Amino acid sequence: MKIVLVHCRYFNSWEALGLGYIGAYIKSHVKDIEIDFYQGCFDDDETIIRGSKGSDIVAFSCTTPTFPTAIKIAKELKKVNPYIHTVVGGYHPSAIPQDCLVDGIDQVVIGEGEAAMLDIVRGNREKLVQGRFMDFTELPWPDRELIHNERNIQVAYKDNKKRITSFQSHRGCPFKCKYCLDGHFKVLYGDAKKAPIRYRPVGDLLDEIQEVARKYQLDLIKFSDPTWNTDINWVIEFCREKIKRGFTVPFYPNMHAAVCTEEMINLMAEANCNAIAVGVESGSPKILKQISKGTMVHSIKRCVSWAKKAGILVRGYFIIGMPDETDEDLKMTEVLADELELDEYGFSLLCPYPG
Repeated sequence: MKIVLVHCRYFNSWEALGLGYIGAYIKSHVKDIEIDFYQGCFDDDETIIRGSKGSDIVAFSCTTPTFPTAIKIAKELKKVNPYIHTVVGGYHPSAIPQDCLVDGIDQVVIGEGEAAMLDIVRGNREKLVQGRFMDFTELPWPDRELIHNERNIQVAYKDNKKRITSFQSHRGCPFKCKYCLDGHFKVLYGDAKKAPIRYRPVGDLLDEIQEVARKYQLDLIKFSDPTWNTDINWVIEFCREKIKRGFTVPFYPNMHAAVCTEEMINLMAEANCNAIAVGVESGSPKILKQISKGTMVHSIKRCVSWAKKAGILVRGYFIIGMPDETDEDLKMTEVLADELELDEYGFSLLCPYPG
């Protein structure tokens, strides 16, 4: 059997860790299987179609912006080989699965994809396949050779003069931010009460990081987790173990301002965390409450102050254009942004997506 996994085209690129996990999981359970991978940032549609036309299954990982490309390629593949079985999964199909059963698409995966894709490989042909929660103890490390991780590292090096790649430390999120697909609506999980947070064993995570850092000669480690510090004790354990191992490659996580202590920040600095990204979003208490961010202006200031005092660079993320945002709210955001004196600022315009 031949399977092709496709990470569809977007205007920037990142390593397709989800497909790396899926590929590794299938290989660990099925013998005599061939799995190929294409990424739209590097492989044009013609290359993907040419490499996929002899496949049994072609599965696309889709966000909302990339879904139209998946449909286009799937339709072309069906013209070349009508026997190809096409599957879509990811955040967009998980948000509106029924709407994704369009011409060219045979099957939709909802939620985490590893066990669901294995079922499909073994013959499940239900239109909608519900994935189950995966525990890290049953997951092999993502197959970085399969997803051509070196290509993404080269992009990072071209942009930053640093060899960078990402790792996943946990799945699920305890926060309920209304603007976030992992937040209030828990798009991959359907119900916030049924979305358990699964933390990766620190030893296993650092084993992978050290192996990948050696193999790919990394200069910086990032984390794919939307929020890395969801548990202070886990962060402290990670930092202490990294220090104990004498592993000095720096790291850069996304942070929630309310879940930190000065001790934790100082320990992160000692473990060579050289930068953090903090989701500030707004300087208006009204907006922060409306979006269920779980932070207040004073907790944002405190987190940033601790990080700067520890010598950690701080990037702040802001969202402009919340539904009830007024000129006064925008002014409060401007004032807070000035007061924080961040090293980097990232401002985004709110863009609604399905789900």
